[in-house]
Amino acid sequence: MGRRAQGAAHRGGARRSRRSNPRARSREEELAAGTRERKAGEVSVRKRVRTDRESIEVPTRHEEVSVERVPLSGEPSEAEIGEDEVRVPLTDEEVVVEKRPVAKEEVRIRKDVVEDTEVVEEDVRREEIDVEDETTRRVS
Repeated sequence: MGRRAQGAAHRGGARRSRRSNPRARSREEELAAGTRERKAGEVSVRKRVRTDRESIEVPTRHEEVSVERVPLSGEPSEAEIGEDEVRVPLTDEEVVVEKRPVAKEEVRIRKDVVEDTEVVEEDVRREEIDVEDETTRRVS
């Protein structure tokens, strides 16, 4: 380099060592990436009521009356002749339906952390040093 080029290099960021040898440093950008937490949405777990029709068989009982005529031998009786009535109460069973809540299922909610890897691409710059030798000497 001629004198002029050396002086320009010195003013443009070149450093002189103790021996007065001019130097030039090159710099480049390096990628550094990290993470930060952010809200990614939410999941709702909700109950709703659905009505279904169910049927079950319930055994029931009831009483029935049967009337049987039985001939008598004609024995004398002290009862007076007149109108009379005999009442026989009858019973049956009616179905009674009762509904009660019963726990059938439980849903447990848990969050799991899943690790993943994303590839990030970005342009980086770097300084390159070019040497122009305008002399006939060889520069090493």
